[in-house]
Amino acid sequence: MTRLGALLATGALFGATPAFAQTVGNCAHGGGANQPQAVWVLFDLGSAQVRGDNKNKIAEAAATAKARQVTSICVIGHTDKLGDKSLNEQLARARSKAVAAELVSAGIPAKDIVIAADPEAFGNLSLGNLDAQQKDRKVTILFSR
Repeated sequence: MTRLGALLATGALFGATPAFAQTVGNCAHGGGANQPQAVWVLFDLGSAQVRGDNKNKIAEAAATAKARQVTSICVIGHTDKLGDKSLNEQLARARSKAVAAELVSAGIPAKDIVIAADPEAFGNLSLGNLDAQQKDRKVTILFSR
């Protein structure tokens, strides 16, 4: 393969992946009566692996988005406040990328997905309540037109 061919192939690969937004402010926030509600995908502690019970939820969200002609999907990764802040940011990004990949597998065009990270944003940490921490280990999927 020529050098130009290799560069074009690399560009094609990057063009097929969802865009990565550095901040949540880059995500379009839609609204209106016909917009799907936000979807939350929960994750295990320290994991960016989409759990089996969430794969159907993501597929249903993709089907609803297609049926309602959504043109932009924002996938925002979150973490709890446990652990190192920089590692939490990496984990939040990995979670959003994992959900975006599931959406693409479900037929959503990658060009319509913006992925973002908003680690440690909610602060539900309560040392005596593990459920509050679990709520922070998520990805939020937002839809807009």
